[in-house]
Amino acid sequence: MYLALLNEEEKISFLGMAYNLATVDGDYSEAEKNVINGYCQELQILFDEKTMIKPMGALINEIAENSSERTKKIFIFELIGLAITDGNYDNDERQIIAKIESRFGVSGDFADMCESILNEYLAFQNRLNNLIIG
Repeated sequence: MYLALLNEEEKISFLGMAYNLATVDGDYSEAEKNVINGYCQELQILFDEKTMIKPMGALINEIAENSSERTKKIFIFELIGLAITDGNYDNDERQIIAKIESRFGVSGDFADMCESILNEYLAFQNRLNNLIIG
């Protein structure tokens, strides 16, 4: 949704963080793969495992030290969206989001608000799909 607002370095870091988050639970689902492919299209970047996959801590530090508060909020929002995509926002994913939120210096309730809004959005999207598609 907001990824186009990121600069080139942030886009690459975001894809690396998204991959790390999607694979932390050992279940890199088709839904998560589709979301990451969608991110690549939105960002107009090809996913390159050799350059984009780095340790999560290093990626978190890059953004924490070099990016604006708005960018940090975009990362958290979009990563939570990815985590809930497969319907299994598990403890490992929640712990990573909490670590990111803490390291980014974003208030403790921001992730909760994002999760709530994203769940409302997904429910609304499902209602629309049921209405139109059946």
